[in-house]
Amino acid sequence: MYLCPHAFPVVYVLDAGDEFDAPREVVWEFVGSPPHHSGAHQHRATDRRRISERVGEYSWEQDFDGAPARFTMRWTVFPPVGIAYEVLEGPFTGSVFFLYYEPRGDRTAVTVAGEFVSPTLPAAEIAAAVDRFFSIEFRQDHEGIRRFRQEKAGGR
Repeated sequence: MYLCPHAFPVVYVLDAGDEFDAPREVVWEFVGSPPHHSGAHQHRATDRRRISERVGEYSWEQDFDGAPARFTMRWTVFPPVGIAYEVLEGPFTGSVFFLYYEPRGDRTAVTVAGEFVSPTLPAAEIAAAVDRFFSIEFRQDHEGIRRFRQEKAGGR
């Protein structure tokens, strides 16, 4: 289901500014492990539902811009290239975006590309809000990947 993003102004975001300190295979292993990936984030009241082999939904609550916010996203994985998301609930309801994982030796570049809308934010504030959201998520992913690699190596 593609929510009508035209009910609100659409802002295209392309952010190719982050890298994970792990090869792409390890990043995929981390992302595909709900206890590790979900556990890396400060999400509350989580609910994960598998729809098919490559599709699922994940709902959670987290603090965003100083207030609790509920998020629900439907994801479709395209290993090892990336993950497509549809935002079904939250500050970016109606947005669609893709996380693209690019191998760079022992590191993995991550690019966010998508059309973002918001039922609660003015168009002029959407890009900055998206940047704040992914800054939080990627910071937690960095730490989660570090712990995941330590665990795989046998050190807790």
